[in-house]
Amino acid sequence: MKMFSCHDSPIRVFGLMNFYKNGSLMRLPEEMMEKMPQLRQFGSRSTGGRVCFRTDTKNLYIKLVSKTFIRDSFATQVASSGMDIYTGDRTEGIFLGSVFPTGFRGTDPLVSEKTFVLQGEMTDITMYMPKNEILDHIEIGIDDGTAIEAPTPYENENPVIFYGSSITEGGCAGRVGNTYNAALSRQLNMDYINFGFSGSAKGEPEMAEFIASIPMSIFVMDYDYNAPDAEYLANTHENFFKIIREKNPNLPIVMLSNPNYRIKREDSEKRLAVIRKTYENAVAKGDRNAYLVSGENFYTESDPYACTVDGIHPNDCGFYHMTKEVRKTLEPIFRSVCRKF
Repeated sequence: MKMFSCHDSPIRVFGLMNFYKNGSLMRLPEEMMEKMPQLRQFGSRSTGGRVCFRTDTKNLYIKLVSKTFIRDSFATQVASSGMDIYTGDRTEGIFLGSVFPTGFRGTDPLVSEKTFVLQGEMTDITMYMPKNEILDHIEIGIDDGTAIEAPTPYENENPVIFYGSSITEGGCAGRVGNTYNAALSRQLNMDYINFGFSGSAKGEPEMAEFIASIPMSIFVMDYDYNAPDAEYLANTHENFFKIIREKNPNLPIVMLSNPNYRIKREDSEKRLAVIRKTYENAVAKGDRNAYLVSGENFYTESDPYACTVDGIHPNDCGFYHMTKEVRKTLEPIFRSVCRKF
């Protein structure tokens, strides 16, 4: 068997800014974590990162080495620490399974490994990195006499950036490939960066300045639930939008409200009113690239509680419905942006 690192060409890593600069599997640069120490734990994770390549091997070996082993009260170890593997055209990808740790804390370094059986024909492989872990490295093994090639490109040259809460980060999907941004990535063949920070994305101007400096095709602003209340949201939301807009005058910006409108109606209505005001003020000033996606219709009317694990975080059912609703707005924007490249 021939072995490769995720750093080896022609294998590509997407969704992690640091990787292109210094090979790091962390999603935030060191200077941002120094400036915003509250993001140290979450910024060091690989959330949203993907390893992509093409191969004609029949036996695909994956070895994942983590620096951490995180327990999540509302998620299985697959969802918290696992890496999802898909094969085939991304828009019609087949889920092969997950690579995840089966041991307990004390294994140093923490190693997860698995071999998948393929058809032996050249196909794309897309591997979604774990949500909660800080990674050391990823190894890939293929049969002798077979090849690894560069992956099929994503449709967009610059990624879509999602900024938001633990929901944006992926809590509490049953596995990392079922989060709404990962699902949209497959459905649209869309490259993206996940800047969802559990409890720690609060619309800080420093983060807005940082995000505004990154080349991107669309910005999805989804930090509603990290604001302690509607008043805090009102004090930060429009300012955050304006910082992004000032540096990116023609960038499509999609504002989301939280998905629990049918569960926590009074609080959600107050929050939605704040977000709608940001949107309406932008439109009134002639902004043609601002969009609003309300959480009112994210969950089913008959049983919205079936869409969450705790009345806050979506489960797989919740993320499925959320993905469908967000796609209605995001897809036509995405198609329009991609035609410009």
